[in-house]
Amino acid sequence: MIDLVRLHHVSFAVQDCARSKRFFGEILGLPELDRPNFNFPGAWYALGDRQLHIIENAQAGRDAGARISRADHMALEVKDLEPVRQLLSENGIDYVNGENDALGFQQVFCSDPDGHTIEFVRYF
Repeated sequence: MIDLVRLHHVSFAVQDCARSKRFFGEILGLPELDRPNFNFPGAWYALGDRQLHIIENAQAGRDAGARISRADHMALEVKDLEPVRQLLSENGIDYVNGENDALGFQQVFCSDPDGHTIEFVRYF
């Protein structure tokens, strides 16, 4: 049996590292972490005590018209969804509200510039 401690990081392949750094760092406000000097472009961000790694790959991403996926996504817990909605709207980022109030949480889904689904969830 594996003695699993916890999830360390999530990694997304992205087509344009600078564009994704703007989305995750400037728009969402994730703190950027130091990253070793690998021989390929990328960036690391803090997700609480976990990490998000973005790695540039020109072939990455989904079709521009891809729908938000509830299967393949990353979920970030937040204290309040209204600032998330406001931030996404101010930056011209489309989002979809989830419908799980009866289960004790609310969700907002959006896509990053490469079509990766990002879920914001608030428990109440």
